[in-house]
Amino acid sequence: MKKITLALVAVLLVMGMTQCKKEQPTPTPEPTPDGETVYISMKVDDGGSKHIVYPGTGAYVFQTGDKIYVGNNGKYVGTLTYNDGRFSGSITNPSTTDYLHFYFTGGKTPSTTPTAGSTTSFTVNISSQINNLPVLSYGHSTSKYIDGTTTYSCMLENKCGLVKFKPSIATYETIIVSGMKTVATIDFATPGITPTDATGEVTLYPYTTINWAILLPQEEVVNPTVTIGSFKYPKVTIPAITTNMYYNTGVNIMISPIGAINSVFTINSSGNKVNFSQGNLQYQASSDTWRFAINQFDYIGYDNSNISSTYNGWIDLFGWGTSGWDNGNTYYHPYDSDDTYGGSYGPMGLLSLTGDYAEADWGVHNAISNGSNSTHFWRTLTDAEWKYVLNTRETTSGIRYAKAVVNNVNGIVLLPDDWTEDFYTLNSTNTASADFTNNVISASEWTNHFEFNGAVFLPTTGMRQGTDVSSNPTIVGSYWSSSSLTGGTSYQYARYWYFYRSNLKFNYDSRARGMAVRLVHDVQ
Repeated sequence: MKKITLALVAVLLVMGMTQCKKEQPTPTPEPTPDGETVYISMKVDDGGSKHIVYPGTGAYVFQTGDKIYVGNNGKYVGTLTYNDGRFSGSITNPSTTDYLHFYFTGGKTPSTTPTAGSTTSFTVNISSQINNLPVLSYGHSTSKYIDGTTTYSCMLENKCGLVKFKPSIATYETIIVSGMKTVATIDFATPGITPTDATGEVTLYPYTTINWAILLPQEEVVNPTVTIGSFKYPKVTIPAITTNMYYNTGVNIMISPIGAINSVFTINSSGNKVNFSQGNLQYQASSDTWRFAINQFDYIGYDNSNISSTYNGWIDLFGWGTSGWDNGNTYYHPYDSDDTYGGSYGPMGLLSLTGDYAEADWGVHNAISNGSNSTHFWRTLTDAEWKYVLNTRETTSGIRYAKAVVNNVNGIVLLPDDWTEDFYTLNSTNTASADFTNNVISASEWTNHFEFNGAVFLPTTGMRQGTDVSSNPTIVGSYWSSSSLTGGTSYQYARYWYFYRSNLKFNYDSRARGMAVRLVHDVQ
C-alpha cells in the first residue's frame, strides 16, 4: 500500500498538489435538463488503493469509493469518486465565473443528499471515528473554470487537526471524549468548511495502545468528560485546534486501575503517589470473596457482629493482618473473632505487613473481585503514610481533608493533590476538631462535584471486639495501618487511626480488634 503524493504529512497535515483534468469521456454523457454536463477526472499521483491516515506520521492514502464533492457558482455541481488512482465523475452546468471547489469529507455521508444546481450547503458528523479518521479537506482550482480547458491544478488543505490521545494505562475499551465540535458545514455558497457551534462526543480511533482523533477547529477544552467503558475520567485538557494541525505530543488521559478512584495522593516526602480504592474492603466468608464497597459511603455497621466462617453476608471490620495468609499463626482468617489472642493476628514478632510479611496485608495476598481481580495489586498504607496524607501533604488547594456528611453518612473527605476549590467550597478544612455537619453533601453533589474530581470518602465504621460492635458505626471511624507497634510485648498491638465528631487521632490497639481497611494502589 503506497502513500500518495497528496499525503497528509508531518506537521502541516496538508494534502499536496493534484491535477484536475477536464476530459470528454467516450461515450459522451447525455446532457441533463439542468444544463451542460462535463466529465472531470482528478488524477492522484502514485495513487494508493486505500484512504487511511497513518497516525504516527500523518500519511494519508485513499480507498476506492471515496468521494469529493464539487461546488461552483455557490452551488453543488457534482461528485467525483475515487477508483484506481483517480477521482472522476460528472459536474453539471459549471459556470466560467467561478473556480471549481473541491470538498473531501473523509468517508462521512452528507446530512442530506445534495442536488446538482440547487444545494448550497450540507453538514457532516464526525463523532464516530472508531473505524476510520474522517479527514475534512477543501481546496479550489487555481484558475476559474474555462470551457475547453482540460487541466486544472488544486491543493486540498485540511480543515481539521489530527490529535493523539495517550491513556496512562493501555486499554482496548472504547474512549469517548465530550465537549468536541462534531458537525462541520460544507458551504458551497461561501466556499469552505466550518464547524458548527454545537458540541458533542467523539469516539476515538484505536491505534495499538495510543488513540487518535480528527478534531474540528475550536478553543482549548478544559475538563471534558472522557468515558472509557462505564467509567468517567476528568482532568484532561485538549489544546486549541487549528486547521492542518498535527498534535502528536499527545493529550494525556490518566486512567486509574479497575476499582480505583481516578486521582492521586502523595504519601511521603519522596513524592510517591497512590490511587485509593473505590470503597472500603469487604469480605464474604461463605464464598471466600473479597470486594470493595460499591459506594464510598457504604459501611456494614452492626451486622459485623455476625462474623463467622459460614456467614453469607458481608463484613468490613477485620483483625489486623487477617488476610487469609497461612503463616503459622493460630488466628489469621478474616472471619475469626476471638479477641483473646491479639498477638497471633498477623505476622508473629514485631514486623509490619511489609517485606517478608507483606502477604499478611489484605490487599497483597488477595484478589479483589471488583478491583482488577489479581493478587499483589493493592496494599494498606503505613502509619507514617496515613499521617502524611492527612497532616503533611501539599496540595494545589491547600486542603487535605474535611469532615462531612455525605448522603447522610458521617465521615472524612480526602481531597486529591490537584483538587481546586472551583470544584466545591468546603468549610472547616484540615481541622480535626470540626464537626461532620460543617459540610453536608448530597448524593448528587458527591457524584458530580467530588467523586468525579477524584475525592475519597472514608465513612464512619465503628469498631468490633469479638462479635460485639463496640463503637457506634454512625459516629466513629477506625482504620488500620499496615504498621505494628514495636518494643517489649507490644507485638500484640498495631497502629491505626480514628476520628469522631470532635477529633482525629492516631493510636494503637490489639491486633484482634476489628477495624476498617481502605486499600491503595501504588502509581508507577
